[in-house]
Amino acid sequence: MKVNQIQGSVEHALGYKVILCDLWGVIHNGKALFQHSISFLEHMKENNIKVIFLSNAPRPNYVVEDGLNKKLGLNKDLYDSIITSGDISCEQINKKIHGESYFHLGPSKDFDLLERISIQRKDISSDFDFILCTGLLDDEIEQPETYKDQFEDFINKNLKLICANPDEIVYRGDKMISCAGGMAKYYSSLGGDIKSYGKPHQEIYEYAFNIIKKEGMCESKSEILAIGDSIKTDIYGAEKFGIDSILIQDGIHKDAIKGEEDIMNLVKEFLDIDLQEIVTIKHL
Repeated sequence: MKVNQIQGSVEHALGYKVILCDLWGVIHNGKALFQHSISFLEHMKENNIKVIFLSNAPRPNYVVEDGLNKKLGLNKDLYDSIITSGDISCEQINKKIHGESYFHLGPSKDFDLLERISIQRKDISSDFDFILCTGLLDDEIEQPETYKDQFEDFINKNLKLICANPDEIVYRGDKMISCAGGMAKYYSSLGGDIKSYGKPHQEIYEYAFNIIKKEGMCESKSEILAIGDSIKTDIYGAEKFGIDSILIQDGIHKDAIKGEEDIMNLVKEFLDIDLQEIVTIKHL
């Protein structure tokens, strides 16, 4: 595998018509925008390259947009659309393919997502068909292992856990916190059945590509570039869908990447496919 460390993300992106861009770790760190990313978005706007934020946020796109615009101060003219793992989760759950009732496991900040789900929500004392996990109740102090007893009870009842955010961890500022993907991984390690929606799983890419074609942004996957900071979600998902990608080094892997060999080791650790090349840059 070749590691291609590029110097300019703008110059590289000019060869595409659409950018599928991650948010957390690429555009912001949960607390503030990265100024170099704003410059990148401004260059994309100037060159009429469409930008779609593809996020593993377990919330509806309008909630994420509200946070970007009002809390972080991102100019909404600098991107074209937002698609979240929460959007895809709702779409699939509402098809009733997992059952007709669920128990929500996650913080109250994710309640907006539940408003878009048409099937019945149950409390923990009731019978329900599956668990919808959007995260930990308190990710500042809890870890997935906190839920061991509850998870074992769910598994004994043969309940599937639906994960609305495949990210296992993120950095909030400089602090690493666990996400719903970490909960799903732990649930699976205990013997539980899981299904995740969002990157790297293909439903979110297919959803995005349908929007891209419908709105006339481009027609071919070769005209799309994915940008993200996670080998396990962003790079893997893009590779499986057949689109080019750039790995942002100064994100979730920032403590692990010191050189090319570290990147190659991470690819071997996280991916079950052979990459011919991985394109990387420190930040946008």
